[in-house]
Amino acid sequence: MRWRAAPGIDIGLRQVLPSPVPSPERAWLGVLAELEAREMDIAVIPAEAGAARFHVRPLYEEDFVIGVRAGHPFAAEPTLERFSALRHVVVSLTGDPTGFVDAVLAERGVARRVALTVPNFAMALAVVADGDLAGALPRRFLAMHGRRFGVVAVEAPLPLPVFRLNAVVPKAALMDDGVAWLLDGLGESPCPRV
Repeated sequence: MRWRAAPGIDIGLRQVLPSPVPSPERAWLGVLAELEAREMDIAVIPAEAGAARFHVRPLYEEDFVIGVRAGHPFAAEPTLERFSALRHVVVSLTGDPTGFVDAVLAERGVARRVALTVPNFAMALAVVADGDLAGALPRRFLAMHGRRFGVVAVEAPLPLPVFRLNAVVPKAALMDDGVAWLLDGLGESPCPRV
């Protein structure tokens, strides 16, 4: 771990959240403003920072799998028909029950039943573990935490979008050796795959 390579450096982490706006392009504008104001040094977000004043380093691409409790009947036969008949949990900061999975389903003329919305993937994992709901979860997240909760990954019966996670830094901040060092360390630890 790189943190051991620099004893005495104080590194703080905090969760950043997108603004609850309907446009993915505008959801991270508040985070970019905080970067510009030097309220934070690096943001790891699933968005590109279009302005030339930012340096963007792709860290990895993330895809989604369907999380269900171990022994769930869907895991044995993951068809589109069975998928759409399931009761689903959706991760949504705003409580909006429509997500990217619904857009992909709509392209095929299919809908699903959303039974619950939760504000984060950790809560979705706990809910999926404790019943018959299914949820689209990031593959790496489920690989790291699914076994502990008894949740297994099932390949989605339709192609779901892939999202890129990027480290975004104001170019001016890269003149700080500590920020440059930290940026270099991001993405060095491989995440398990399911």
